Formats: sequence, C-alpha cells, structure tokens
Amino acid sequence: MRQVKIGLALGSGAAKGWAHIGVIDALLRAGIRIDVIAGCSVGALVGAACATERLPLLEKWVKSFGYWDVIRLMDFSWQRGGLLRGNRVFNHIRRLMPDESIEQCHIRFGAVATNLSTGRELWLTEGDLHQAVRASCSMPGLLPPVRHNGYWLVDGAVVNPVPVSLTRALGADIVIAVDLQHDAHLMQQDLFSATPTQNMPEEAISWRGRLRQRLAQHLTQRRTSLSPGAMEIMTTSIQVLENRLKRHRMAGDPPDVLIQPYCPQISTLDFHRAEEAIAAGRAAVEKKMDELLPLVQSR
Repeated sequence: MRQVKIGLALGSGAAKGWAHIGVIDALLRAGIRIDVIAGCSVGALVGAACATERLPLLEKWVKSFGYWDVIRLMDFSWQRGGLLRGNRVFNHIRRLMPDESIEQCHIRFGAVATNLSTGRELWLTEGDLHQAVRASCSMPGLLPPVRHNGYWLVDGAVVNPVPVSLTRALGADIVIAVDLQHDAHLMQQDLFSATPTQNMPEEAISWRGRLRQRLAQHLTQRRTSLSPGAMEIMTTSIQVLENRLKRHRMAGDPPDVLIQPYCPQISTLDFHRAEEAIAAGRAAVEKKMDELLPLVQSR
C-alpha cells in the first residue's frame, strides 16, 4: 500500500514568517511527519531550514534578535534594484545552512519565485539552494532581484503567495497550507492607548498618571493624523494585492488543512519579534488539531 505523503505550503509574510517555525514545531510534536515542503518568500527560507534539518539553528538565531540587531543586518544600498543589498542576512543564512543544492535536502523541497521578464512563476526544485531562497525572498523595492539563467527573479509572492500548487507538484497527497497574511488588513495595536490609567476613576490617578495619559492621547492623535511612510505604503499595497491573488488561487486549488497564525501586531520589518510569531504559529496548530489528528492516524 502506498504511503500518503504530507506536504507543507509555507506562505509569504515578512517578519510574520517566524510563525512558520512554531507551526512546524507543533506539527512535529503532534506526530505529523512532513514529506514535502514548498515555500514562498520567508516561507522558502524557513522551509529550506527545515528541509536541511537546520531549523533549530535558525530558531535560535532569530530568537536572539533585538531591535538594533535587525537594524545592523540591514545593509542599505544606494544602487539600483532595492533599498537593501541583503548580503549580511543571506551570508549568515549560508553559514546556518551549508548545503549547496536543493537535491541535498533531507525533505523534498521547492521554492517559488517570479520571473520579472515574463511575469510568470518559476518553481525552483533543483540547483543552488541559497539562490532559490534568495530569489523567492526578493521583495520588489526592498531587495534586489536575483539573476537566474538569463532572467531576473523576484519574490514569489507576486504570483503565488501560498504555494499549494507547487506542494502538490512535488508529490504531496495532503497539503497543509500556512497563510500568514490573512490579518494584513488589520491595524496594528495602538501601544500608546493601552495605558494602565485608562479605566481608572479620575480621583485615583496621580498627577503623573494624568500627565502620562494626556501625552499618550496626544501621541495617538499625532500618529493617526500623519500620512503613512513610503515603506508602509509599499508593503501594505503589496499585501493587498497578495491577498486578492491568494484568495483566488486557493479557491481554485484549496489546501486540505489551512493554518492561519494570528499576529497583526507584527509589521513587515519586525524581525526582532520572533518569540511572538513562533508562539502564534504553535497556537494556530492547536486550533486545527481536530483536522490534523487524522493525518497522524493515516501514517
């Protein structure tokens, strides 16, 4: 009897992508063995780490990030192609994952990228592992495109944000998809409005508390009145387009199980909030355990 193969489709999501680590950890703890991984953008990075059995090293690295660590990793560029070079990040990733080719992966792996010349998606299922991951992660405007066989490649999220189709093409019978951008339309939680004096009676608030509350209200009003920055406009616009495309594609080719980590407080470049994202990934798996348990029994 042929064994059922379980595939994991890891979607795009920038800093929310660390939630993929929590999802994979929770699936493995539940006894669900993964036979195939297809990734898009940050999903390709985490998927490659899992496929090469380097996920614990990646998790340890991203959990060590502080805000200034992330800033130091951003090698700003004044050249054409992208705001960042990306060399600092991807050089460190190469040290974490020394495997050179996709064929060396312990789990069948593929990444999706976008051919900038044709506008079509390209499935990277063999050859240079690091080039495939870097191409899939190359968010337009932020990171430069990657040269491949005479073409320029950019982020796979432009054409296939949650690569269910690639996961099936790699041989998966059952596909578990992880969608990180389902809450992208939600506003970030207002940190200033969450003051401990909000619900207290006036007479119980000290003069310091009243001053702090008024300052918080002023800062909140100022933030909401300011126009969004260029980076926020670019990333939010891309997310809106990705969500529309993703809904269309998954309607035509739905996964067998859809996992949606909930972390709207994490914005595009909040890579230092790995603990929160990983916890959201684990929690999302717990919510879907009724659908996932039959997969354990089918092995």
